[in-house]
Order: sequence, then C-alpha cells, then structure tokens
Amino acid sequence: MDVKKFTRESPFGPAGPADRRLKLLLWGDSGTGKTTLALQFPKPVVLDLEGGTDLYGDAYTFDRLRTTSADAAMEAIDWLRDNTHDYETLIIDPISVYWEALQHKWSEIFLQRNKQSRGFKFEFYEFQMRDWMVVKSEMREFVRKLIAVDMNVVVTARQKTLYAEGALKALGETFDGEKSLAYLFDQVVRLYRDEQRRFMALCQKDRSGVLPAVPFEVQYAVFEKCLHRRGGDESPSQADRPAGASGASPETTPTAPQEETR
Repeated sequence: MDVKKFTRESPFGPAGPADRRLKLLLWGDSGTGKTTLALQFPKPVVLDLEGGTDLYGDAYTFDRLRTTSADAAMEAIDWLRDNTHDYETLIIDPISVYWEALQHKWSEIFLQRNKQSRGFKFEFYEFQMRDWMVVKSEMREFVRKLIAVDMNVVVTARQKTLYAEGALKALGETFDGEKSLAYLFDQVVRLYRDEQRRFMALCQKDRSGVLPAVPFEVQYAVFEKCLHRRGGDESPSQADRPAGASGASPETTPTAPQEETR
C-alpha cells in the first residue's frame, strides 16, 4: 500500500456558520406584491424585464436595466460579477420573461440554422428534444451566475395553471419558468391574496429554517431575517411598506411549486 497519499495535507476543513447571500424565488399571480417586496431589500438593482418597476421610482430608491433581451440580461449579470459597485441586492423581475426571451432567441437561431429539422415550419420553429437541451443549458447557466454572484438575489416569477401531464385537468398553480428553477434557490415562497384580500405568503422551501412553516402575512421584516452579511454588517433596508397593490384574485389553496415536463 502506498502510504504517501495519506501524508498529504487534508483538503477538508471544519464546517462553520454559513456566509451566504440570500437567494430567494418569489412567485405568484399579478398584484400579489412580488415586485414591491423585492424592492424593500437593501441597495437594490433591478433587471426589469416587463416594466414592473415603472411606477415605483418615487416610492423606492433603486437602479434598473429595462430590457427584454436574454443576451443583455446575461451581460448585466456578468457586469455585476466582474465590477466593483455598491449594490447589495439583485432583483430579476420576472424570470418568466427571461425564459420566454431565451426561447424566442433560440427559436430565431434554429429557424435559420436547422432548416432540415422536423421543427422547421418556414415561418416559425418548433423545438425538438435536442433543441430543448440547448435552451435549458443556457437557462441553467444564467441561474448559476445568479447563485454565484456575491449579492442577495431576489427572483420573481409569474404564476400559471399546472395541468396533468398529457391532459387538460388542472392540478393547481405553479411558477412560470424552467422546471428545475426551484431546486436552485435557498428559499422559495409563493405570494397570494387570501379571502380577506390580505397579502399572504406560503414558504415552500427554506434552507435557512427562518421563515414560518405556515402561511403568514407578508412583511419585509420576516424576510429580512434571512439576510446574511459579512462581519454582521447590516445595511438599512428601505422603509417597510404594504407588500403590493390590489387586483389579484384571492387564492385559498396555495399549491407546491411544480412544473410540467418539457
């Protein structure tokens, strides 16, 4: 037996308290307060993909990039990763639009490149199985960069109806995005309006163990407990405000985040 390999310095070290930024996925119907909750996190910069922050410039202090381009969104994340700045929270609002933009981008590419494919329909392109691998690979790369960036990350997603596979039977609601999205975040929370029109939250995943396990009324102070900063440096958040505006249909039976298979 070669004992030399046992005399090298161990590559392992003791586990200590996690020094990890918040990585939060918020999903829900329109009018449930996703954007306004996200804007209360400290020193936010917003990747605004549908103009959701247009009316909040007077109420909150934030910078933003308004775009619907998947490539511009990726370049913005690279800039935040590679440059020195004062931003502490990155908001993607909503990632549902990024997912749509990514599919549109590759549909245009495949329409020009794959004219011999069964997916080629002259005026549009229908993704084939191997095509989805390419699209999903870029989506995962985008999310990996979000997870790796040294900032708090709050990602919003639209809500959509979840149907049984191969059938039109509705099973409940889910987030509108690539199906593996929820696995990549530390916290996944559904926002909804209850029968009393209160802004409510249901935590469906929480690696921090901080968020309530039962439905709770949305307040930024609850989510603030999930923040981790180096050396205990707590930057002041923006003033606590109501989580959102009225207009969403009340949801009385929140469902788990799932996605149909593509």
